[in-house]
Formats: sequence, structure tokens, C-alpha cells
Amino acid sequence: MRALRLPVLSVVAALAFAAGIHAQSDAVPQDLKPLLAKPASEMRLVVTRYRLDRQTLNLNYAGPGGFNMPGARGGRGRGGPGAEAATAPAAPAAALVPVSAPRLARLKRFDLDWQAAIGKLAAANLTPVAKDDLASLQATIGQNLAQIEAYNLELAQIAPALPFVPKLVPLVEARLRVADVNSQDAARTLDAVAKDLTARMAAPVEKMNARTAARAAEATESLRTSIAEWFTFYNGYDPIFTWWMAVPYKQVDASLHDYAAFLRDKSGDEAIAAAPASVPPVTPAPAPKVSSVPDLAEILALPQDEMRDVVARFNSQRGKRDNGAWLEALTSLDFDALSRNAQVDYLYLRWRAQTDIAHETETIPPGPPFRPDGSKITGKPRGRDGLIADPRDNMIPYTPEQLITLANREFAWCENEMKKASRAMGFGDDWKQAVEKVKTEAVPPGGQPRMIMDLLDEAVAYLRANDLITVPGVASESLHMTMMSPQAQLTSPFFLGGDHILVSYPTDTMDYDARMQSMRGNNPAFSHATAFHEMIPGHNLVGFLGSRFRDYRPSLTSGGPFYGEGWPLYWELTLYDLNFDRTPEQKVGALFWRMHRCARIIFSLNFHMGTWTPQQAVDFLVDKVGHERDNAAAEVRRSFESPQYQNQPLYQAAYLLGGLQLRGLRKELVDSKAMTNKAFHDEIMRQGNMPIALLRLRMTRQKLTRDMDVNWMFYGNLPER
Repeated sequence: MRALRLPVLSVVAALAFAAGIHAQSDAVPQDLKPLLAKPASEMRLVVTRYRLDRQTLNLNYAGPGGFNMPGARGGRGRGGPGAEAATAPAAPAAALVPVSAPRLARLKRFDLDWQAAIGKLAAANLTPVAKDDLASLQATIGQNLAQIEAYNLELAQIAPALPFVPKLVPLVEARLRVADVNSQDAARTLDAVAKDLTARMAAPVEKMNARTAARAAEATESLRTSIAEWFTFYNGYDPIFTWWMAVPYKQVDASLHDYAAFLRDKSGDEAIAAAPASVPPVTPAPAPKVSSVPDLAEILALPQDEMRDVVARFNSQRGKRDNGAWLEALTSLDFDALSRNAQVDYLYLRWRAQTDIAHETETIPPGPPFRPDGSKITGKPRGRDGLIADPRDNMIPYTPEQLITLANREFAWCENEMKKASRAMGFGDDWKQAVEKVKTEAVPPGGQPRMIMDLLDEAVAYLRANDLITVPGVASESLHMTMMSPQAQLTSPFFLGGDHILVSYPTDTMDYDARMQSMRGNNPAFSHATAFHEMIPGHNLVGFLGSRFRDYRPSLTSGGPFYGEGWPLYWELTLYDLNFDRTPEQKVGALFWRMHRCARIIFSLNFHMGTWTPQQAVDFLVDKVGHERDNAAAEVRRSFESPQYQNQPLYQAAYLLGGLQLRGLRKELVDSKAMTNKAFHDEIMRQGNMPIALLRLRMTRQKLTRDMDVNWMFYGNLPER
């Protein structure tokens, strides 16, 4: 669809400013006051929200701009980067071939709702630049509504050449919603489409408008791609689907390919006018249960950050920054006169500069030599000195020995809770029998996708019912899924997530033992405690809101895995405390993963200090947590062999540590009644990825001073052992 047009002067000014910053990027001004930013348009976040929400809705339908795009099986893995950029852009307007009438109806409802909402804004109360942005947004919505009607006309014009569209589009869009598929009915549909296309190509050619024929060919190719993704999603994972579909799919795929060429080469005639010349307007989809329009007044009222340009300049000099000059320049600012966000920016700049100065004179010796063993898993131990420096760089004020002590304490708590759940299941204190029992409760082949989607919906409903966090309607409407390939499951035996959830489950190409371990490791009880980790309120929501609030405040570098993985893990802790896991089996699943997070700290830090081999780490996961051996080996292999994790030795420890930091912050603010759950969680989403110690400074009411210690002993004092 059309991109929002910003005022030309503001774009030119922005480019000129950016060029100026780049030209002076190596210079540190002695006086930072001239760099303090003037207020920006308060409409900027509103404009971003409309644009990105509309793009996200485009992913929910068949055809270009939908989820059936090359690379859909990728995404942000559990423990991987990229959650902030999780929302993929929709196809540009010129590339869109209208094949989905439901898409047009939904977008029209979205645009009408936004048009009504911004029409209620008091333009007189806006700044001049915001008034311009409001007018531009109103114009864009009007243009998009007109474009919907243009696409509707084109859909009617190509429809006579595409009788299969009403048959195939519902299959694709039902898959995107992870609805159950009737494999026999679907096979009958594909068989009928293939036969119809074969007959059409054998009959005398019916000429049509040349452009219409070309667009019909594009639509045919688009639906061929969509049906290929539809087939791949189920094939091999659902034995009934695979049995019914192998031949009909090959036939329809070939027919669609040939028919697109037929339309392009034989059907077009420049002399024939496109018909019909007009159609009735699109009927908007019904209003969604949860509004697609956020609280615009709340967004407009968000405070601005006058340090944003200072932070941007500081960050642009990374690797060649004169940190001493920056520390001196900071003294030119009146700290007490800054806004709260800006004060935290100031403290970040001071901490980052001081930390980098310490690095300049620091030599970290190589870690201990790697000790190979029978596991054939390789790795590169970081060494204790590195494990002292790395936490410091993430505002984690503990030694590796203290972190192992923390993990053992948390593990003991989990074990005690496991025994309670085990007793409720009739196994006494032998909680490993309880774990074994839930592993046997996997859904049958073909049932995993719907089970996972039901868990995602359950989590969203729980969050809303208990007023825990704002879940945007567009976010919950746009949950998508792909299935993990057998090859990917060798290193990722469980979920991955981000813009969509990738589900591990056996295929018909895996041997018996691999199938059983995959089913046992992805049982409903285990999945209940982690599906939401990947989606809402976990990685998916972070990516969704992170992209929409990116201009709320400057980037305080990445909070890394402590924020990125700590936030989803925090919800595992919080929802357990709130009794989201109701049954003993669900509690066992939640506690299994919590033990796993503790174990990650223990085995990863012991490995990086040279005291454990990879095989010891695998055995620990099997013997102490209850993992399947293949799954345990995959976890350890990913932890030590992946370049991403080799470069971030604390990554596996960051899950629980980040979660505990956020839980400690919640105790300070929510348990004390200083904030509600929703206000607390919503503000974290707006603030975005940063060291959690800085997030604490922003959100608490403590007085901030320019020279204060920013470190936070979030777990209290810990002994070395």
C-alpha cells in the first residue's frame, strides 16, 4: 500500500542534520547544551503505528504481502537476535495483486477506524509540525481507501480468468490462522482445480484485456507460491495430509505454472477493454473484538527525550570514541534540569565511557584449552577473567561463582516445587516420574500446530482478563506459525520465535528414536510454559512494540540477552506465580523449563571456566533436569558451537538472570503499589532494549544524581560458593 508521505521540508532538514552529524562524528563538543534536541512532532509515533500496523495486517492474507513469502521459515530463534525488527514489511503497492477479498475488507475496516480516530484529535492542541503530520496521515488514509476500491475493481476484472481463487484462497488463509484442515476435502479441491485448468488450456482461447491477462497471470503465480507454502506446512508432519495430498499437489502446482504462462502468452488482447468498468464498493469487515486503533491520546502525551541527538552522536562514534572527552563534555549539562529519560541517557553515557576506558588498559587472557570428549561437541572456553569482564559490561555485579550459587539456589526452589506437583500427580517426591508422565502425553501427528495456537490464544486471553499488559488487537490478530525442518531440529529441538513461532515436531523422514524424543520434548505440558515465551507477551510482542516505539527514546545500546531473553523468561516466572499453570502437569512443564534455565547458568559457566566438558553438560541436563539425551545434546551443541553464543558466553545465563532482574523490579514497583501491572509492563515495552539496571533507574522514583553508581545487586549479596 502507499507509504505515508512526510512533509518535504522536514525530510530535507532531517537529511541535512544527519549529514552534519556524520561530518562531525569524530569531534566531541565541549558544550553539549546546543545538541539538546528541540521537541519533535508528537504525531511521529502515531504515524509509525498506523504504517506498521497496516503492514502487519497485510501478512494475514493470501497473495503478495502475506506471510507466504520466501524465507518465512527463518525468524528470530530462541536466544537469537533480531526481535526488534520482527515485523516484516508488506509488499509495495505496485507489487500487490489482489487475490484476497477478505484482505480488502479487513484493510478497509482498519482504515475507516483510523480515519474516525484521528478525526477526533484536537488539531488545535498540536504543534505546527504535528499538524502537518496529522494532515499527511489523513491524506494517506484517504489514498489507501481509494486504492482498496481500485484493487476491488481489478479483482473483479481478473476473476473470470481465475475461477480457482475462491477455492484456493480459503485454504491458504485458514492455514495462516492455523485452522484444522480436512485433508480429503482439500485434496478434492486441488484435484478439481487442476482438472479445470487443464480443460481451460485445451479449449479455444478466450481473449481479454492485455493488462488484465498479465495481472491474472501474476495472481496465478502468487497463489501458486501460497499453495506451495500451504503444502509445505503440513506435508511430512501430518500423515493424513501427506497421504491425501502428494499427487493432487504436484498436479495443481504444475497446472498453475502452465496456466500463468498460458494467460501471459495467449490470452491478452490490447483491443479489448477491461471489464467490468465499475463494481460496488468493498464492504468493510466487521469491527474486531479488540480495536485496531491504540490509545492515540496516550501516545501523543508521551514525554520527549532532549538527549536523543547527544546519544545518537555518542553511539555513532563506537570504536573510535574519545571517551575521556565525552566524560568531560557531560559536565557541561545541568543534570538536574534534564527530564527523567534524559537523566538515564546521561548515566548511560557516563557508564559506557567509563567502562570503555577500563577496557583500554585491560588485558583478558585466553580461556583454558578446550577438552574434547566423546560428545564430539566443540567450543571455546572464555575463561574466568572473561566471565568477570562480561557481566560488568552488562551491569551484572556478580562473579561467575556467585552466579552459579544463584542458579543452585533457584534450582533447589524448583526441585521443591516439583515435589509438590509430583505428589499431586500421585508420584510422591519422585518428581522425575512426574516429568516422565507428562512426556508421554504428546498430541498425535498432525495435532501439534492447533495445540500450540490454542496455547498462544490462551495466554493472550489471560493477559487481557487479568489486565497485565496492553496486547494490541493487531498483534494478537497476527500470530503466525511455521514448522521446523528436521535439519533445524538437530540444533533447535524446541520452539523458536519472533515475528512468528517455529514449531518442532517429528516428520515422516525422521527415524523412530528422533521422532519419539521430539514428541516427548514438545509435549503439551512443556509447551504450555513456553509458547507464550516466543510470542505474546514474549519475543513477538517485544518485536511488535519495539518497532513502533523506536523513536520514543534513543537507543542505550542493546540490553542484549539480559533484556531480550530476560523479558520472555520473566513472564514464565510471573505467570507461574499467578497460577497460569493450573494443573499439576502444567506446573511440571513450567518447572522443567525453569530448572533448565538454572542448568544453563551452571553448565555454561562451568564449561567456560574449564571445569566441565560438553559431555558433562549433556549428562547434567539429562540427569538433573530430565531432558531427552538428543535434545540435551542439541542444547549444548547450540550453546558452545554456535558463533552467536561463542561471541556471547553469558547468553545462556542471561535468560534467568534477566528474568530475575525484571522480577526484582516488579517487586519494587508493583508489589509496593507504586504502579499497576499494566502500567509497569507497558512502560517497559516503551522503554525498549537496554540494560535492566538502567531500566530500573528510569522507572523507580529514586532521585538520580550525575555521579551515582548505576549497578544493582538485584539478588542481594551472594557468597562465592
